[in-house]
Amino acid sequence: NFEIAATLTYYGFLSLMPFILMVFFLLGLFLRSSDAILGAVGGMLNAFFPAFTGGILDELIGLSRQKTWGLIGIILLLWSIVPFAGTIRFAMARIFRTERKFNFMVSKLFDMAAVVALLSLFIILVTGKIFYALKADTVSARMGAAFPIFNFIVVPLLVVAGLAFFYLVFCPVRPRFWEIISGALTAAILLAIVRPLFGLFLQFNPGFGYAFGSLKTIFLILIWIYYTFVIILLGAVVIGVIRRREALLLKGLFHGAHSGRNIISRVLLGKLIREYDPGENVFVEKEPGDEMFFVFEGQVDLLKSGRLLKRAGAGEYFGEMSMLINTPRTATATVVGDGAKLIGVKASNFEAIMRENPDIVLSLLKEMAARLKTTNLALTSSAAPAGWKKDS
Repeated sequence: NFEIAATLTYYGFLSLMPFILMVFFLLGLFLRSSDAILGAVGGMLNAFFPAFTGGILDELIGLSRQKTWGLIGIILLLWSIVPFAGTIRFAMARIFRTERKFNFMVSKLFDMAAVVALLSLFIILVTGKIFYALKADTVSARMGAAFPIFNFIVVPLLVVAGLAFFYLVFCPVRPRFWEIISGALTAAILLAIVRPLFGLFLQFNPGFGYAFGSLKTIFLILIWIYYTFVIILLGAVVIGVIRRREALLLKGLFHGAHSGRNIISRVLLGKLIREYDPGENVFVEKEPGDEMFFVFEGQVDLLKSGRLLKRAGAGEYFGEMSMLINTPRTATATVVGDGAKLIGVKASNFEAIMRENPDIVLSLLKEMAARLKTTNLALTSSAAPAGWKKDS
């Protein structure tokens, strides 16, 4: 996702100044102390952007104090940030492999809501920093020696919470809580590592960006924004991989079935494997079915009205028809031999596999066509075709 990070860097930099102006303007409506606002915003920006300078902040707060801000000006500021939100949504949709599409107006409303959410988060953080600065001495006196430990714990937790909120706003799906926390924690740890490394790099390379002259600060901000988005997107990838871990493993099963070899170990599949005893029914004809089954070990007979249609062996799958078209089972699946180890494939995982792997789709269509042909022959002929009951 390096190319997406570069695109986000461009849009993010263009949106940064309008974003900060909106923060100054909105905080100025509720807080009277401009110095407190400036100090808190400056502290937040220095935490996010190591190369950010006070001169840029002075220019921005000067603009925010002008009495020319009306409703149209506010709307234009918000609208100038919308492309940034739209690019983030596009990046997340690509990472999470989603295909949800909205018309232009609905899409822009989503982007505008995301901008408002980001503004709200930043304003909450800045406001908290202001009140924390006012109460820091009191809290420090009451906590004593525990105050540094409190700071050491709370600040990273706030970073993780902020990143989790960011992912929650922009994720096109709704991940579980621990999935979001995993991605946010990954990004927070990497940011905590990269930021001091970036500072050390600038310390030992003071001439870095010298070729840009007076634009050196802007160049350094762009570089840092790029690194930040690379890490944030990596955190989103972690969420996506954890969310799709079953689909990724199952994809390997289907690829293995297509190539004729098992490329996924039992250790990786873990709890996905279900064990069935000899003679046990996996499902029964005419009962509802919402998943298909992959044979990891053993054999399963597919019977219709007591008549053998197919014997599925290791590397084969069955039950996909009922799952795909949401109809009752057309046959009974019974384990034979010494038992079987099967893997259930839910419709959601199967759709993810199909969406990302057209070769598996083609293989599945060929398999289903062959099975329909065999079933049709079995039901219309009194004699089974040659090799019909042969083990797969």
